[in-house]
Amino acid sequence: MTESYKGTKFKTIFLDKREIFDEKIPELISYCKEFAKIGLCPKYDGGSAGNMSYMTNSGMIITGSNTDLEKITPKDLVLVQDVNYEEKEVKVIGLIEPSSETLLHTKIYELRHHVNAVFHGHGKLKRDYPETKKEQPYGSMELVGEVEKVLGNNNIIIMKNHGFLSLGKDMADAAKIDLS
Repeated sequence: MTESYKGTKFKTIFLDKREIFDEKIPELISYCKEFAKIGLCPKYDGGSAGNMSYMTNSGMIITGSNTDLEKITPKDLVLVQDVNYEEKEVKVIGLIEPSSETLLHTKIYELRHHVNAVFHGHGKLKRDYPETKKEQPYGSMELVGEVEKVLGNNNIIIMKNHGFLSLGKDMADAAKIDLS
């Protein structure tokens, strides 16, 4: 993570500026706090180095941009309802901008239909996992492209100098990271 955080690299279009509600939000908040506590999403530039999402019938719920995952509340979550990659526009319901890695999360869900949770952290994993060849800027379509090259059927991948992605059929599955 050599680039300093400067916010999202897409335009956020708020369809409704309100707190979102979903029955699985407490579960996501629990995993966010746990990942922060064990160092998988360490503090960085006022927030946490990492973001987490899961799919619902109405879209993707993702942590907000520059959210401190150790202190996350439901107000720090955003429902993404549409993404236009060419125009770099994201349509949302929520109180804040979605994570800068929203484009990456949505692309993974498009490519891997059985995946319903994506957790991205910056803690060091001890095992060898597939890794992207090139370092790319956070929140960029170039990073999305690098991930696409190695994603395949892998559920955990390393993004060169940018942490890891852990995917699962649900949040409990995405949280299964071997730290030994």
